[in-house]
Amino acid sequence: MTQIDWYLKQCDITQYVLRNSAVFQGELATHMDDKIRLIVVAKQQPTQKIYYDILKAIELTEEQVLFLTPSQLIIPANEVKIVTWFIDVNTDEPWQNNLTINTSDLDSLAKDPQQKRKLWQQLCNYENHFHPERK
Repeated sequence: MTQIDWYLKQCDITQYVLRNSAVFQGELATHMDDKIRLIVVAKQQPTQKIYYDILKAIELTEEQVLFLTPSQLIIPANEVKIVTWFIDVNTDEPWQNNLTINTSDLDSLAKDPQQKRKLWQQLCNYENHFHPERK
């Protein structure tokens, strides 16, 4: 035990150890496996039936979807080559790219036929991105 450790213990100060200091240096990035075909950005992991129905309709499994909260999305838009679906999240203008889908919350989406139709058209446009092996 170092002298500093001893003083902290005497003062009843809990000492914390930072396990991954690279986070503060900007060296940590979200690893995207080659099997990832869709990034979903939402405040909480979607659990609604419509979400699972959409994945089933576009023939993706949960293992092929990377879920991120808005604070976890630290990748610049120009570096993302995967369709990114923002669910009830306002995106910054610079983040938008040609592979971005924006929808309202899933409960509202489930009740609005026009929103569902628009989403389905976008998903159909990106079919080759979901299944590149079918080209």
